[in-house]
Amino acid sequence: MNESLLLREATLQEIQLELICRTRFNAFDGERIYASLMKHRAYWKAVLLDRPGLANYQKPGRLLISSLIKLRDLEDNLWHTDQLFILTAKREQAVQLARLIEEEDWGGETPIMYDNQEEIDSALGVGRQEYGLLSIWWD
Repeated sequence: MNESLLLREATLQEIQLELICRTRFNAFDGERIYASLMKHRAYWKAVLLDRPGLANYQKPGRLLISSLIKLRDLEDNLWHTDQLFILTAKREQAVQLARLIEEEDWGGETPIMYDNQEEIDSALGVGRQEYGLLSIWWD
């Protein structure tokens, strides 16, 4: 991220990249992953480091399990996340990027390629797009 850029002038993507860069846990090396993302910038549209919650189907409710861990840990200056989502303009770019991630060994699990376009569209809130989507999870 541009060191002289003020936070209020940064784009949301630049803020997200800064969060990635600052994050370090287990095999997740945020600075290394940030550098690789920037090296391969032509392959992706957006990246998001998150920790999506899990639905409790036994006892449905409005709050997902573990969905607010990030909120809980903000006071301790921790961005408690473990899954990186990468959106690409086309599926082929996601395939190429997954290959590069494996070659560079980002330290996470094997990248997951989402190939159900209807599911991708539903998760993104769009229709009939050709986006590619992959995610990497760190334990």
